[in-house]
Amino acid sequence: MGGGPFGFGGNAFDPSTLATHLWNQFNDSHPSDTENTNTATKSAETGDHVPDADIFDTESAYVVHISLPGARKEDVGVNWDAEKSELSVAGVIYRPGSEEFLKTLAMNERKVGPFERKIRLGTRASPAHIDADGIAAKLEDGVLRVEVPKLDSGFVEIRKVDIE
Repeated sequence: MGGGPFGFGGNAFDPSTLATHLWNQFNDSHPSDTENTNTATKSAETGDHVPDADIFDTESAYVVHISLPGARKEDVGVNWDAEKSELSVAGVIYRPGSEEFLKTLAMNERKVGPFERKIRLGTRASPAHIDADGIAAKLEDGVLRVEVPKLDSGFVEIRKVDIE
């Protein structure tokens, strides 16, 4: 299957590597942030930030809504792993504001820092048959909407074999 706009094919995208890279990049440019954000530091160390999701199983597609308040689309990656029949969403949510402003943080309740959410579609016995090239994602109003189109159940992949 092809790479597509989000790198859905092959091993082009490693969500945990992206989350770690973005978090390290953020810490390099905002060192005082980690001093004031115990939740963000805890998430970075333990990887416990798993955003909430709703999964809809329609006749033609799986539709996944993931809550990512404050996330920017350039800080989020989406990947389809056909072997595991698994959708992976990973990235980083930053706390907005200048370094001087962030030093005034008095209460720390929002989840910021790296996140990762893996969602298996189908079952182990019956993995989902997905059109990986047709997967589309849109981040709007703090919700990432990923549409994962299904292939017809009678779909059979036929490949031409060249004879040498």
